[in-house]
Amino acid sequence: MFNISLLSRVLLVMGALSLFVLLKVPIWNIYLTAPQYPEGLEMKIWHDTLTGDVKIISALNHYIGMRAISVDMFPEFQYLGKVIVGVAVLCLVLALIGKWWSALAYGLVLVAADSLALYDFWRWGYDYGHNLDPSAPIVIPGMAYQPPVIGYKKLLNFEAWSLPDVGGWVLMAVTVLSVLVVGWEWWRQRKVRRGLSTVCAPIGLLLTLMTGSGCSSGPQPIPYGRGECSLCHMALSDRRYGAELVTHKGKAYFFDDINCLLYFEEGVATRDIAGRWVADFAREGQLVAVEEAVFLHSQSLRTPMASYVAAFGRRSDAEKVQAEGGGELFGWEEVKQLLAR
Repeated sequence: MFNISLLSRVLLVMGALSLFVLLKVPIWNIYLTAPQYPEGLEMKIWHDTLTGDVKIISALNHYIGMRAISVDMFPEFQYLGKVIVGVAVLCLVLALIGKWWSALAYGLVLVAADSLALYDFWRWGYDYGHNLDPSAPIVIPGMAYQPPVIGYKKLLNFEAWSLPDVGGWVLMAVTVLSVLVVGWEWWRQRKVRRGLSTVCAPIGLLLTLMTGSGCSSGPQPIPYGRGECSLCHMALSDRRYGAELVTHKGKAYFFDDINCLLYFEEGVATRDIAGRWVADFAREGQLVAVEEAVFLHSQSLRTPMASYVAAFGRRSDAEKVQAEGGGELFGWEEVKQLLAR
């Protein structure tokens, strides 16, 4: 795995150190408003305690059967500080390693931590809002009062907002930062690799000139029964017909009929074409360069795309088929004019 850039490493280190802020600031905030409380009520959740209008909110919740809110009902407060320190230290170590895999692990650790924290909050809210005292002063059958995990929710005459506080925003920002760093480094490495390919291309050309080897620009076997025509997308099935065009970069295009080759070639720059080959009608599996082939145009030929043209590597083979079904013999340039649209 490749090394990440110095800038990315510094950003990840700063992000890891920022996580220690969660020990000193509130992480989450629940805010309530109602006609009788126009100024609003709020409860701030820290890593080890609760602050704000906790007693007032608990007293109001008592009327609808919800338990009193207290620090004791959150066992997470006993170890959440240690978890924050552990995650921060782990992320700091991964940032200092400075590899792409460690940056990816950094991001995954934070995503997992965020997801588990939100799930734990949802689990507590579900239990708190559904496990009600049946002897409460106000009981509405079937009613539940689960607070929102994040966002807004209407609870009777109360409007509730559940949003990150300073610590929550810091955690989310560091998580997003880690994802951006991972994506940026992956993209940057791709650019580097493409740049290396550009630099190495002249070297490859030199080796090709010295050794006579390199990317093949010669004919490749036509994939009958497996491929399709690059123009009409019909299956390549009749081995008596077929053609291919190969570029100087070694890219091969296959065709089920000669007219498909000609129509396709109209959209390809001549300088990019390394060669064109056609299937030998009389000798299955053999390909012939179009400049060397003999072509027979005859209405008796049932070609895949109605070109009525077959190619031969030997004139004698073409003349035998001509004697049986009639037609005229042509060279490549004449065929191009014959099939021109």
